[in-house]
Amino acid sequence: MANGRLCRRRFLQRAGMAVGVGAGLTLEEGLFAAARKEGKKPAKDETKGGLPAGQIGKLKISRMICGGNLISGYAHSRDLVYVSKLMRQYNTEQRVMDTLELCERNGINTVLSDPWDRPRTILSRYWKERGGKIQWIVDCRPDPKDPKTNIQRAIDAGASAIYVNGGWSEGLVRKGNMEALGKMLQIIQDNGLPAGMGGHLLDVPVACEKAKLPVDFYVKTLHSRKYWSSEAQREHDNIWCRKPEETIAFMKDVKKPWIAYKTLAAGAVNPTVGFKYALQGGADFLCVGMFDFQVNDDVKIVKGLFARGVKRERPWQA
Repeated sequence: MANGRLCRRRFLQRAGMAVGVGAGLTLEEGLFAAARKEGKKPAKDETKGGLPAGQIGKLKISRMICGGNLISGYAHSRDLVYVSKLMRQYNTEQRVMDTLELCERNGINTVLSDPWDRPRTILSRYWKERGGKIQWIVDCRPDPKDPKTNIQRAIDAGASAIYVNGGWSEGLVRKGNMEALGKMLQIIQDNGLPAGMGGHLLDVPVACEKAKLPVDFYVKTLHSRKYWSSEAQREHDNIWCRKPEETIAFMKDVKKPWIAYKTLAAGAVNPTVGFKYALQGGADFLCVGMFDFQVNDDVKIVKGLFARGVKRERPWQA
């Protein structure tokens, strides 16, 4: 029996469960709870933990950004129909705020998400109730016929920067409506915020650069296709990085900051592999969706990569 308890204890520790800090808590939740007991708050200097940072406009942004799908409740779960519901059950508003606080305590000073009801409500609560300082890059979907309304909504909700959603930009690029995209960027910039352009497809930055649109930063997918389900998946609920090598080659000559997202192909790529691939491939920032139990490890991996030196051909643009 004693040996059984010892084995169970070791199993829980290896699985990331906190032993002795409360039933059902992950290790990070236990540490977080202990820190809150001591009255600790998120660090005033968000990058105090040593996570490197870069610049977009006037914003100082940690090289790792917290992705917002886990906040909004979207799970790219391939053909596993229960995953989105499971994720929403796990990531309650309270847990999301705990995760944001963990991010700040680990040096992540920015979150990227859509501006709809759930993230807007949670971030408002977090800033007010926790005194959090995390910055918010908004994934915006402006109506081409009335772009001001959704952009203003994001600004009123507390956006630090805004970019045009990849699905929106891809649709307008296919139609050749670069004028509409340029107008969206201009409205954002007229309000004093950095204006970006998102895209799953390489067509977006190619078209924007050709049209010389005043893009302040790009949000473009990047990940290796070297994972076992890569050839099997058909993008049922997601659009991946279809041409990673071509993306790396093109972005090499783009002199604007680049936030790479879906760097882990929605959980299919090991973080150690995915983060290294994206940074060496030229990304200036990594946007990574993280549960609370992943924050600490992900930050350690990124810090380790920078400590050893990131070998890349593309000069840092931020």
